[in-house]
Amino acid sequence: MRSLPHITIAFGAISAGSRLLGATNHDRTVEEPAEVKSPGNQPAAALRRIDYRLVAVGSLLPDLVDRAQRAVFRVRRSSPDQHFLGHTLLLNLPLLFAGVSVLRRSGDSRLLVVSAAAMTHLLVDPVIRSPATLFWPLLGLEFPAARGLSPRLTALTQVVAAIAVMVTVLALQRRNRLGDFIRSGRL
Repeated sequence: MRSLPHITIAFGAISAGSRLLGATNHDRTVEEPAEVKSPGNQPAAALRRIDYRLVAVGSLLPDLVDRAQRAVFRVRRSSPDQHFLGHTLLLNLPLLFAGVSVLRRSGDSRLLVVSAAAMTHLLVDPVIRSPATLFWPLLGLEFPAARGLSPRLTALTQVVAAIAVMVTVLALQRRNRLGDFIRSGRL
């Protein structure tokens, strides 16, 4: 599990996606504008309150599901990059659709945030090059071993992600918002 790159990419993707949807959470007003409060705009208001702690959990969800699956079924990995149910669309697409449904019905974006972050995990893992795993069980019942990145490239992604995390932490600290991030998950 290469946690930092997954978390960093998910933070960037979710932040960019929420900005594209016109729902930034960078305004610090306690009272939301009237147009955001209206029932027709519930999804925009919910996305405004993205909890990036949930993004971190979601970005690691496929690996957590696979680890639990290995423990329960006592599966021995044949490869360090072997992926199972957590890395399939069979698990992640229904989770994403459920998140959209909950957002539309109640305005609660938490499940959508977790599931969208889990989808970013699939995009950066070697499973993207392994259709038999990604589309399991449509292309067969076997979970093939996926080729991971080279050790040098893996180390490079870890270093770049660590730098991105440090820059973000320092920026939050400089603006006296690190404590707020820890308590609320807002950037």
